[in-house]
Amino acid sequence: MSQNTQKELGIHNIAAYLSRALDDAVSSKDLTTRREGILGPENTLLDISANVGVLLVEADMLGVASHSNFSSIRANTCVFKGKWLYEILLGSSGVMQLGWCTLMCKFSQEEGVGDTQDSYAYDGNRLRKWNVKTLRYGEPWQPGDVITCAIDLDEGSMTFYRNGRSMGKAFDNVRTGKGYGYFPAVSMSFGETLRVNFGRTPLQYPVEGYEPIQAAPIGEVVKADMLFGYLERLMSGLLDVKNPSEAAVVLSADMEHLNLTGNRSSRGTHLLLVGHVFEKLSPLLTTAYVVEKCLIPFLLTFCDPSAGTAEQPHLAQVLEYMWTFMEDFEVNICLEHLLSSLLQIYRFAPVTIDFTDQHTYLTLTLALVRHETTRKYLVKSVFFDKAKFPMFMHTKPPDERLLAELMPDVWWNVPQKEDDESTTPEETPDMKMKRETYQTTCQELKRKITEVENLQVEILRCLLNGRDSSSRKEASTRFIFLHKFREFLKENMMVGRTRPTQQCPLPVMRSFFHRIIRILQTMWEEHAVSSSRTDTDSNGAYVPCKHFSDNSINIFDVQRHGGLVSHLNKIHRDVVSRDSDDRRQQQQTSAASSVVQNGSSVDPPKPEPSQVVDDDFVSLVELLDGAVILYHIGAHKQITKTSAFRDTLNEYVTALRETEVKLAACPPEMSDVKEELQRAESVFREKATEQARNMGWITAAVYSGEKQKDVHWIFEVVLQTIKIASGRGVLFSFVPEYYVEVCLSCYNALRTAFHPTQPFMALPEADKVLQRFACFLANHFGDARIVNTDTRDSIVQSLACYVCYANSLAAVEAMPSALIQKMVHNLLAPYENRSWAQTNWILVRLWKGDGFGFRYLHLPHLLPAKNQTQEIGAASLQKPNPSKRLQQMIAADLLQDNDYATKFLDTILNQLNWTFSEFVGMLQELQTIASRPERNIIDSRQLKICATFFDLAVGLLRVIEMVVAVVPELFLDWSKSSAESLLARLFQMLCQVLNRVTAKANLFENIVYSGMPGLESVDHFPILSAVAGVLVHLFMRAKDDTSKERAIAALLAEPGFQLSSIEFLLGGTTGPASARADTRHFTLKKFKEINEEEITEVESLITYLRIQQNKGTGLARQTSSDGEDCTICYAHPATCIFKPCGHQSCRACIFHHLMSKKECFFCKARIEKVVDKHGNTIKL
Repeated sequence: MSQNTQKELGIHNIAAYLSRALDDAVSSKDLTTRREGILGPENTLLDISANVGVLLVEADMLGVASHSNFSSIRANTCVFKGKWLYEILLGSSGVMQLGWCTLMCKFSQEEGVGDTQDSYAYDGNRLRKWNVKTLRYGEPWQPGDVITCAIDLDEGSMTFYRNGRSMGKAFDNVRTGKGYGYFPAVSMSFGETLRVNFGRTPLQYPVEGYEPIQAAPIGEVVKADMLFGYLERLMSGLLDVKNPSEAAVVLSADMEHLNLTGNRSSRGTHLLLVGHVFEKLSPLLTTAYVVEKCLIPFLLTFCDPSAGTAEQPHLAQVLEYMWTFMEDFEVNICLEHLLSSLLQIYRFAPVTIDFTDQHTYLTLTLALVRHETTRKYLVKSVFFDKAKFPMFMHTKPPDERLLAELMPDVWWNVPQKEDDESTTPEETPDMKMKRETYQTTCQELKRKITEVENLQVEILRCLLNGRDSSSRKEASTRFIFLHKFREFLKENMMVGRTRPTQQCPLPVMRSFFHRIIRILQTMWEEHAVSSSRTDTDSNGAYVPCKHFSDNSINIFDVQRHGGLVSHLNKIHRDVVSRDSDDRRQQQQTSAASSVVQNGSSVDPPKPEPSQVVDDDFVSLVELLDGAVILYHIGAHKQITKTSAFRDTLNEYVTALRETEVKLAACPPEMSDVKEELQRAESVFREKATEQARNMGWITAAVYSGEKQKDVHWIFEVVLQTIKIASGRGVLFSFVPEYYVEVCLSCYNALRTAFHPTQPFMALPEADKVLQRFACFLANHFGDARIVNTDTRDSIVQSLACYVCYANSLAAVEAMPSALIQKMVHNLLAPYENRSWAQTNWILVRLWKGDGFGFRYLHLPHLLPAKNQTQEIGAASLQKPNPSKRLQQMIAADLLQDNDYATKFLDTILNQLNWTFSEFVGMLQELQTIASRPERNIIDSRQLKICATFFDLAVGLLRVIEMVVAVVPELFLDWSKSSAESLLARLFQMLCQVLNRVTAKANLFENIVYSGMPGLESVDHFPILSAVAGVLVHLFMRAKDDTSKERAIAALLAEPGFQLSSIEFLLGGTTGPASARADTRHFTLKKFKEINEEEITEVESLITYLRIQQNKGTGLARQTSSDGEDCTICYAHPATCIFKPCGHQSCRACIFHHLMSKKECFFCKARIEKVVDKHGNTIKL
């Protein structure tokens, strides 16, 4: 530059100087390279006109989610010569086929990329490569991986890379030449998501010699680099930053000798120069490529990742300059690109041992949201809209290579079931060392994860700032964030109801939930301190019921416990209005000044926390309700889903141990078998090691003690919310259904998902937790305010599982007597309009352990399943633990009201009659199908239904056994009007069951011995032992001789009674036995579940019945002339007359009929009373 030019240069012409400098820098670069071998527009995007199936494509046309069976889409650009690549950023890890295709490839919802000729694909889920035929290839992928698809059209080959590592040449037979142009293309199964980068932003893993599909804006990058060099040097002077980068010194060296200060201060001159630099830089920052390539590295020079959550003042000043010197629309576009790039880099950056990249980009994001103006714009227009904010709350797990590096040695141990009394093998010194090393590694990994989580929580804290509104008309960041958060929840709750939407991934929801809980607990405590309200700390947090009834929180269109909110507002308008008035009056009272007495201040009575609130408290309540929804729609699903890793590890370890035992017992001469066992042992050990490393990550990141406490806290919040709302009468009907569902699912997660990695009983005051949950189940088991049948059934099923475990059953017994009595009364209420099968199961579980031969964990003729996938399955295999207290309360409740007890027993007998009849009917259908000469395939669902009917019948018989044992008066006390009829009906059912089950070579025996899969539980023992228990309690354990005589008289009077069917219990026969049946001769004596005392009682029973039958004791059938038999059953004389119609029937049929209807079953006339032949009124 000449001396004259230097003298003339000043602030007035610095812009021209910068323009010339930029032009010179660009002209010095060789930017004339022509891109040959490519056809397409300047911006490469996904071509929505060329898709197959239902796809949800993001606004930038680079992100896509599949919403159909198998969807395909390709880009709008093809290549036909040269070396090209593009990157795919995986949002999920399911079945996808990623690669290239030609224009002639035709896809469908069954065939995608790689399934047709001239289309090539890689699938990391199934580890296959596809080109019409398929071969094994590649590495397993996981969410967060970057798959690079490279094609060499000069050589005719394709290669795929995973996170920058080549997986080898996939194809070397790619056809090239005229007519062969290859488009980037992907095919995805339902629910899979991904993003593609054709070159719009810098490639994360460029490959030497290959070009991206979309050309990089090299000229703009050169200009931006030069300007950022100037800017860094200028800001180093303004911000007093020591040791500026070498690039800053070099690129701004030619400005140092310029005399631009004049009469201005040095700082003023620097600011003017910064303004001129931004004038040239601002248009460049509206390009996504420049933002990621140049702006992010520039910002990182002013950001110290080692500072953690500390302030970053220099970066804040840089942001201030951006807002000062750039136009608003330029800043807005720049920030959108900046956050999108940050999120993409954060999600797909490689995970290292120290999570270095994650620390760096979260620190930069934290610095951005700490700047008020930037924060407000990001929350209002970027987060939840253009950039998926919850992704910042998730930590990408390490891949298998890093886990192997972190955990070279692993340890495993099959977790014991909560009530499993089996002993574990003694731990050797080598095992102890491995365990300690493994657990130390997990703790270190947990510490590093916690550092990342602290940054995520701090970002949330900034976004929940409620003090940054400059005026009442301007909304605070917290207000905007909560609005966006509720919209996010609504979108994810309504998935699939209206139009396809992309649901947030479950692992992200789980992480988001835990971060929300952490910041929510902290802010709740801070609010309690600032408001001097010690009664509103986080331990007692709950959502006041008023927010559900007055709609102060947007609950969307979610179903309430009482039904639709529009219906509730209509029928409870007066109650809601009165409640609002009462709260307003309380608030006015609480605002009164303190009363001074004797020189001291005496506060007025404190109203409930839910009625003395401020805006901050309402916003915290809204966030708390959002956390409940977040757990409901995603977090719980992922928490329980993750437990599959532990189950898989258990399976591999069990298989490994069994193989080692077989290998040790294998004779040396069986070399082939030994070689196969050694191969199996190697496979199982490798798989177990892999799963143990995965469990190390899960233990540190998912099932840690802190995460368990988060779920426990939200569990207590929901319990408290429901408890307080329940006391508000009909206002409880306004509580959303998801509160009960979250309450049940939280307990299930704490009991089965976290346990045994984090033992349930290790929770603070675990016994009290069990008692509170028991009270919730007891209170709402029969709550009429809950109208949704599914919700009520869920509570019943939870109670059914709850009473199966010893410690939870003890919690039920520890409840207040009045509450237990309420629960028992609801249990015994007639089985109408509710899930009687689950209710019956509860009663069975209370009796299991006291019944006749009813002490087994699993049926004697079956081996227990190694894994129970359902909670009810695991609960059914718990050690019997009968409840004497609840049995006594059942007896007292039934004796208190005879009509109530009669209705209960009537429904039990009706259900038994129905279930057993349906069971027999299905057996007949199965036998008919099996007897056909042609080959038949029996529907497995039909077999399952048949087995279910059998199990229900057995359960009902066990309930009858319990009732007969604890309150025999209902059947044997003739002073009760219904006793005689109930006893007759009982014996009628017992004889029907015995005759069907014990007959030789009949339907039941043929099906039982046929070995049909799905009918394993159908056997003689469970049903006959239950019948034997009823008979033994009626006869051998009768309280007095009178009761025994009444029972024998009623039994011998039953037309269906056959002594041989009872003799069958101890090996007697009831007919000609088939050869097959002889090999499986049934007798209770061969079952270890039947003790000697019970065998003796059955022997005595048979002897007693034989003697009494020989004596002819019983209510002998009265002979009657034609027309006097009951025309309903033809088993008893018609001795009762309906009034006023005059039709006749027997006492048993009339009693049974009048339980449900009060009209004649002949003429349908209304029955006023029933009389006998002598005109005496019969009380029924």
